[in-house]
Amino acid sequence: METNTEDLRKPQQVASALLQQIQESKWAVGERLPSERQLSKELGVSRNAIREALTALQLSGHIETRLGEGSFVTQPDPTPTGTDEAGVLAGLSIADALEIRESLEIAAATLAVRRARRSDVLRINSVVSRMKERLDRRDDGAYLAATLDLHLEIAGASHSQVLLKLSSELMEKHRTDQWVLQDRYTPEIGAYSFELHAKLAKAIETRDLNDAVEATCRHYEDYPVFVK
Repeated sequence: METNTEDLRKPQQVASALLQQIQESKWAVGERLPSERQLSKELGVSRNAIREALTALQLSGHIETRLGEGSFVTQPDPTPTGTDEAGVLAGLSIADALEIRESLEIAAATLAVRRARRSDVLRINSVVSRMKERLDRRDDGAYLAATLDLHLEIAGASHSQVLLKLSSELMEKHRTDQWVLQDRYTPEIGAYSFELHAKLAKAIETRDLNDAVEATCRHYEDYPVFVK
């Protein structure tokens, strides 16, 4: 049991170590970090721990990961709390839940495609409309909150109390931590995010299981893209 607890702390230890090295200018802004394999060897931890730590640092604005190129140091904006550590901890909290959220939401979308009633579809579409309104007026905090509302409506449309309970617990964690994303949201990121969420909602309305699963998977595969 102690080993499992230690393993759970590894991404935080890695993120803290990398953050310290970034703050000490081991890598300059714009410089590429070593590969996941190299970092895994240097720090003596699994590549999964490295990957989760890098996701947290990207979500907190300290690095930018480019597909096929690697991770590069960026100049982070000040966080609302004024500390880099707070941003990294919020990023870790989000990163830690992403795989679980993806699995739950694939299950919720699958069941919603099969079980959603007309009233469920109307509630889902109402949230999509609210998301569009928030996006159009560039209220990024309210938009991000509305995305979580949409996922909760989809969990409700699954008509599985277990899925709804688990989803609600994870969404509340994200509501607490999403402040780390909103200051770096751009119109382009918002448009891409809305496209995926609208596609998911439409797939449930039309009972298109393939589109529902594809939109959910893309959302989580591309999650770090949702910040710059």
